[in-house]
Formats: sequence, structure tokens, C-alpha cells
Amino acid sequence: MAVDHAALAGRNHRSFVGPERHYDVLGASQFRLLCALGLRADHRVLDFGCGSLRAGRLLIPYLDPGRYFGVEPNAWLIETGIEKELGADLVRLKSPRFDHNAEFLVDGFGQSFDFILAQSIFSHCGPDLVARALINFSGSLADDGLIAATFLNGIDYPGTGWIYPKCATHSVASVQRMVEAAGLTAIRAPWFHPRQHWWLMARDADQLPDQRQLAHLTGVVLRDPDFRASWSAAAGVRKGFSRWYKFRVLAGLRRWLARRRNTESRGI
Repeated sequence: MAVDHAALAGRNHRSFVGPERHYDVLGASQFRLLCALGLRADHRVLDFGCGSLRAGRLLIPYLDPGRYFGVEPNAWLIETGIEKELGADLVRLKSPRFDHNAEFLVDGFGQSFDFILAQSIFSHCGPDLVARALINFSGSLADDGLIAATFLNGIDYPGTGWIYPKCATHSVASVQRMVEAAGLTAIRAPWFHPRQHWWLMARDADQLPDQRQLAHLTGVVLRDPDFRASWSAAAGVRKGFSRWYKFRVLAGLRRWLARRRNTESRGI
């Protein structure tokens, strides 16, 4: 996952991890998603590919000391993120821990994690690295933990390895196969992302949101033309939930009427 940043000269710590104008909102979106999924201050969070702390600058102040863990092979990104986005005082107060390995390893902290966040990582990976990462995630995920990761869903990328700044797409079927091979189960979440799709994964399917709960995960951003697409996406989620809910209600009503008719026919 390491990159020769000299080859990308001229990009600062914000633009290196994505469009600079979206740095603040996409960091906040990740934080909001985890909070919507039940994040509390005493949880352990692994921010995989934490970069310049786009999400970390919000997660680190929120979490209890020693509960934030970041993996990022480009140490200069973390150093610059601390200098320009977080501040050394918060680092001393909150004691985040960082690992600079480039091998997609997550067991170096000796911890199991309540949440593992991987935003805009697999969009730069061949399927070999995605599969390796998911297996490693599974091994360090708490029994009731959740993984939130983004993918560019599309035709399967035919290559391998880390290809940043180029992008790789992965079909829904391929993602599902890699998830299952890692001993995980997954659903696509409707949380808005301007370019990618959020997936939620767990070791136990009961830990994943059900259809009714998914209706609350929209990620809508109001009053910002850059994120106008989130409005229609949220409307689609509500419409889909409405159809699901009506189906459930009507199915229940039909079962009730059938039981009633059966009871009346027997004269009970």
C-alpha cells in the first residue's frame, strides 16, 4: 500500500487522499456512519489506510484514550495530518496508535476491533489484496464487530496489487465471494458516497443492520450542491423501505385473514 509520493509531487496531504474540496465532508461522513452504526467512545476502531487522518481527526477526539488505531504505510501523511489537522496536544491526550506496514496486516496492535474502517482503499486494489485484507480483518474483528468498507462496483479489475492513484472496480458477485472466503457476511449499505459504494461486513449476520434499520443509513448532505445526488439517493432508500414495509404488512395481513377464515370454517 506504500506509494512513492515524490512521483506525485505537488499534491498536499489533503489532495493526496482524494478531492481536496471533499476532504472535510468525506471525513465527517465516515464518522457519522460509524456513529449511526453504534460507535461509542470505549470502542476500539481500526482506521485502515488512515492517510492524513481525514476521518481520524474526528475519531481520535471522540474515542477514549488508546482506542484509535491507524494503519498507513506513508508515515509522512500521518505526521502531516497530526501537524495540520489534529495537533500534538490531542495525540498526547488520546494516545492513538499507528502502524506503517504495507503488507495489509492488522494484527500488529494485538487487539480485536469493534469497528474496522476502510474507505477508498479497495478502489485501488487488485482482488488479491482485497482478499488478503478481508482475511486479515476477519482475524482481528471482535465477535460483535463491524467492518465498513467502500468499493467501486463494476467489471472485475483483471490485474493485481496496489495501483494507486489508478482505480480498480470489483463486481458485487466477486466482493461477495471474497467476503465469504474470509469467513464474513456482508450487505451493501445505502449510505451515500459520491463515487463508491459502502459495504458492511461482520462475522455474525445478526450484527448487520436489517432492512428496517438500513432505511436510516442514508448519509444525506443538505444545502451543498456538490452532494445534491445524496438527496435522490436518500429518497430511493425511503422508497425501497416503503415497498419492503408494505410487502411485510400486506403479507402479515394476508396470513391473519387466512387464519381467521380457517378458524371460522371450523366453527371455532
